[in-house]
Amino acid sequence: MAAVVNPKARIIATTLILLVLTAVAVIWVFPYVMLLLTSVKSQGFLLKHNIFALPDRMQLSNFKDAFTSAGLGTFVKNSFVIAIVKVPTGILLAALAAYSISKHGFRGRRAVYFYFVIGLAIPIQVTLLPLNILLKNLHMLNSLMALFFPYIAFGLPFQIMVMRGFFLTVPNELIDAARIDGSAEAQIFFGIMIPLAVSALAALVILDFLATWNEFLMALIFLQSPKNETLPLGLMYFQGQYSTRWSLLCAGVVLGILPVVIVYFALQRYFTAGIYAGAIKQ
Repeated sequence: MAAVVNPKARIIATTLILLVLTAVAVIWVFPYVMLLLTSVKSQGFLLKHNIFALPDRMQLSNFKDAFTSAGLGTFVKNSFVIAIVKVPTGILLAALAAYSISKHGFRGRRAVYFYFVIGLAIPIQVTLLPLNILLKNLHMLNSLMALFFPYIAFGLPFQIMVMRGFFLTVPNELIDAARIDGSAEAQIFFGIMIPLAVSALAALVILDFLATWNEFLMALIFLQSPKNETLPLGLMYFQGQYSTRWSLLCAGVVLGILPVVIVYFALQRYFTAGIYAGAIKQ
């Protein structure tokens, strides 16, 4: 017999869970709220009041000063160029490779798949020296192109793994029917597989945009000129230059995280479904 659940005990348990989750949410959100509030305070207000005091007026000019006068706009532009080109290019290449591996019965496809996935076990740090030598010989150091190809290469293993898992859930009969109707492989891929994989693609866009936008180590090694540096490097220099101007510094950080927040909330309804798509068939 099934055990009878006491309604009162269930209410108490649910209430406790909600209280714990609410406390965790407050702890998680609190630093971001303080960051946003500090970014709209004047420097004089910060010196006169404690850090938790609410601003007497919203000084939105801090964002303009951080973007223009402090030079943060150049770093944002560089990061945006890299992300807007690299993210769709890398995901398209991963989707093409995953489709071929999962839906074409060529010999050695599993070996090709594991060749890609083994890249997940290679630390970025051990590749920095050979990559630096290679990019120098190709005359690509200190340019945005120095980041473009390494970013794509390090993103492919995880992206191919996710897309292959999703494509394996698509019935082969659907593809066979399209081939019988005379559809070319390009029509099948872009007309059937890609629309079906919207959730997985959206999840990868979020993760890849976040990783590309926040990447620091390779940008630090491969870029030396301020005009080519990305946002993480810019924020590092920005912190050193404006370490005592907390409102301007926080405004710069808010500008740095804003694109990631926009991308996440635009695609978040696909995120969970996309990550777990095809998780069973690997």
